[in-house]
Amino acid sequence: MEEIEKINEENTTETCETKKKCNCNLCRWIVEAVLAIAVIVLYILYFCFPKTTHHTPVQNNVVNTEPRSGEIIYINIDSVNANYELVDILTKDIEAEMSKQEAVFQNRQSALERKYNQFQQNYQSGILTQVQIENAQQQLMQESENLKADYARVMGDLEARQAAALKQIADSVIIATQRINAERNASFVFSYQYGGQLLDADPSKDITNELLDILNEPFKSKKK
Repeated sequence: MEEIEKINEENTTETCETKKKCNCNLCRWIVEAVLAIAVIVLYILYFCFPKTTHHTPVQNNVVNTEPRSGEIIYINIDSVNANYELVDILTKDIEAEMSKQEAVFQNRQSALERKYNQFQQNYQSGILTQVQIENAQQQLMQESENLKADYARVMGDLEARQAAALKQIADSVIIATQRINAERNASFVFSYQYGGQLLDADPSKDITNELLDILNEPFKSKKK
């Protein structure tokens, strides 16, 4: 009997830890994902732009080897993040999926908890045989492992979707910027955000509105 109680206590601890781990990880991932989306364009421009020096200008699809004007222009990331339609669309899509998955895992966790509580009651009442106890414990442990595995798979899928969204936005921003600069022939295009290193700049060098016009053009036609 002492051995059975020991196994039961271990299972109790594992089930509770599984629940806490699952819920904590889920909540933490959701918060991190929302925060990542909130600064999605900032992330893209800081980490993706330095890696895209191999991209060719849109015009004529060849590398421009001619000397540039020396002009410096910039993009206001805060404004792009707030006004680019694609960011809003992808944000809502991922948030909706996160809410859906949160509900799914909470329901599964609650169902597993109810099964365990019922097993506890049956065990304490002494109505279970040794075989039934062992079978119930094995089933609960298997369901717990399945829950953790499914959670990891679903979170991996959502992370992959988020990465795809980042790339989609990055590509569109880069192409639109190159399209603008094909005419401006600026030597440098910087990104700017509130609280960043750039504290003041010439407003005439801000190409944000021009960039947003290009980025949002496909969505204007869909709204009509």
